[in-house]
Parts: sequence; C-alpha cells; structure tokens
Amino acid sequence: MAKIVNITNGEGTSELINGSYTVTAEVNGYDNSSINPSSVEVLAGTNAYAFTIGATGTLTLHVSEDGTTTGTPIVGATFVRCDSTGTEYGTTITTDTQGDAVFNNVPYAQENAPLVYYKQTASDGDHEFDNTVQSTTLTSSTATVEVENTPGAQRTISLTDANYANLPIDSATLTMTN
Repeated sequence: MAKIVNITNGEGTSELINGSYTVTAEVNGYDNSSINPSSVEVLAGTNAYAFTIGATGTLTLHVSEDGTTTGTPIVGATFVRCDSTGTEYGTTITTDTQGDAVFNNVPYAQENAPLVYYKQTASDGDHEFDNTVQSTTLTSSTATVEVENTPGAQRTISLTDANYANLPIDSATLTMTN
C-alpha cells in the first residue's frame, strides 16, 4: 500500500509501519529520478528518515555597472543561494572575467517553476550592491539574470587642523579601508 508524504519546508510526517519501501518523488523543478535513497527500510525505534533530490538547471547572474548585457562586467562579486529568509546554503559563487556567477543544479520547470532565492554578499570593492534576498524562476534549463553594481559615489573628504578650527591641511594622504 502506498503512503503519500506531503513535504512543506523540507519536512513531512506520515504513519508508516515497519517494512521495506520503494520511494518515488514528485517535485516540480527537480529530477524526480534522482531521489536518494530510492528505497528505505523503516525500522522500529527509528522515526526520522532523510532523502535528497537533485536539480539540473543553470542560473547565471551577470553583473555589470549598469545591469545590462553590454555594461562593464564586475569581476569578483560574490553570491550565495539562500531561502526566502536569507539563510545561506552551499558555497559562495564569484563572478568571472565576464561578470558571470553561475549556479549549477538549480530547479527549473516550464510551468509552476519553484522560486530560486539568492543574495549578493560582496562586490569588487569599487561598486555598490544590493544584499537583500532576490528570487527568480527558471522556465527552461538555463536562465540569466542581469544584476547592477553601480560605481561607488564620488565623496568629498575634508581634513582640517585639530588645533585651529577649519584650517585646511594643504597636502595629505588618507587611506580608508573597509
């Protein structure tokens, strides 16, 4: 007899008797044949079982100064996959010389594609970036999202003598490290 286990936020429950089970999956956007393990022995005293499933899509985040395909690419910007709350998963991906950060093995589906969450964690040191959680969907096996990292704003820095109010320093060098 088949038992259906509905999964929400990665977990579900079902009353199962001890025995051997073949496991199949119906997960939109994932390769359902990749369910692992595909069989399980449910044993007395063991009440938790874990499974994994893989996806085969590719998400490219193309980062440029103006957020277009023809803009100046940003090399060294970093991104990470996350959930909707910003909890990070997996390894950090860094943009290459073309300004591309590539996430492999993300879910995609032509219809009802699941949301793929990510956030930028750094830029190249010369550009501003948005570190809020972003999301997209992949309706084909590959997708590219354009990301804008604008140059840092021009700032005016003044240096005056601490002992003589408003007396400008003629010549100096300040190093500002973040």
